Amino acid sequence: MRTKKLIREEVACYRKSASRKEVESKSFEIAQRLIKLDSFKASQAIMCYMDFKNEVMTGYIIDYCFKHGKRVVLPLVDSINGIKKVVPYEVVNLENDLMPGVFGILEPRKDSARVFNVKEIDLVIVPGVAFDTGRNRIGYGAGFYDRFLEAVKPDCTKIGIAFEFQIYDDIPVEEHDIPLDFVITEERII
Repeated sequence: MRTKKLIREEVACYRKSASRKEVESKSFEIAQRLIKLDSFKASQAIMCYMDFKNEVMTGYIIDYCFKHGKRVVLPLVDSINGIKKVVPYEVVNLENDLMPGVFGILEPRKDSARVFNVKEIDLVIVPGVAFDTGRNRIGYGAGFYDRFLEAVKPDCTKIGIAFEFQIYDDIPVEEHDIPLDFVITEERII
């Protein structure tokens, strides 16, 4: 089995080589699959993330949520008592409620977005570097999302969105890793 480090390197190469047109087209297909899921339709508060460096583009999803009266929650990695954590913030306007944060990734502004109760989130769209057919994920290595997912309510739906090249048969899984409920690519729902 490949190591997490090797998988991260492989996926980074694929992502760098993907054209903007390809990323946009496949992201739209993934968004269409996602919004048709019953669990998505039933969710009122949806936590997403802002895409970065050829990740699946989340703008379609966020826009759909705004247009259909769903509450949009985005993550801010913040230091609380010296420990970095994902803190959910509700946003109502992307222009006013976001600013460039770590690595230039857009994140909620503390002065305009408001902290959102993690127990009120119905569905979380989880970023990841790679996923497997068992719905496990490899993140970026900091463990922020694994710790965050431990805090969501038990019936919160956890969904990974990824391009097909990010899907492996098996990836290394550690005890603290939390499997997802679905992984959606441009070709299938796992």
